[in-house]
Amino acid sequence: MQVRRWIGIAAAIGIAGLASVAVTGSGRAEPDTSAAGKAVSTYNRWEWFKDTYWIVPQRGIYSVAHLLDDNTFGVIKGQTVFHITDYFNGYWTGAVVVKITRALVPSCQFVLGQVTPEGRVFMTMYDADDGSVVNYPIGTMVRKRGEWTMVNEMTNVTQGGDTLSHWAYMVQAKPGDRRWNNLPFARQSVPEFMSSCPEGPQINLRGGLGDHPIFGRP
Repeated sequence: MQVRRWIGIAAAIGIAGLASVAVTGSGRAEPDTSAAGKAVSTYNRWEWFKDTYWIVPQRGIYSVAHLLDDNTFGVIKGQTVFHITDYFNGYWTGAVVVKITRALVPSCQFVLGQVTPEGRVFMTMYDADDGSVVNYPIGTMVRKRGEWTMVNEMTNVTQGGDTLSHWAYMVQAKPGDRRWNNLPFARQSVPEFMSSCPEGPQINLRGGLGDHPIFGRP
């Protein structure tokens, strides 16, 4: 397998798991026990996503690639880290960094995710530089050994016709954890792994996107 080819594939992919409150006139947040409040609580079930980090554990570092030129399949290794930077109503955004092969050349991406109250996940990955869509991973939130995991999977087709397929039980990493300081495969800390890429975006809650002809403010 050619290392440069894998680096090229990495640059084109993203690899792949509460009570509501109401604000009173005084500006204080109080529990909302109404039916509407319960519905809001359902939409906010996953609001704890915000400012969490998700990494690929050791058993999930393997992907299978297909090279179009010689019609061959091969196993490669890599690491992916999500930093979820914002959450609203079942939608979330974040930064994604992918590194495959020992060269550890980063692929920097942004993610817009959707998660239903039942834990079904759909994502759109964007190139962090130009905003172009990279791919559309899917996932499911699954309890494993008492902890939430995000079981993500995807197959991506590059411009050259090569593909890379990957799935993993992505797990949380927190400061002080063993995995936080020594990521599987990468052997870097989470901050070091993420340092080459921009921070994740926030969701604009003001309504509309400036003067955009379709999504601009009314």
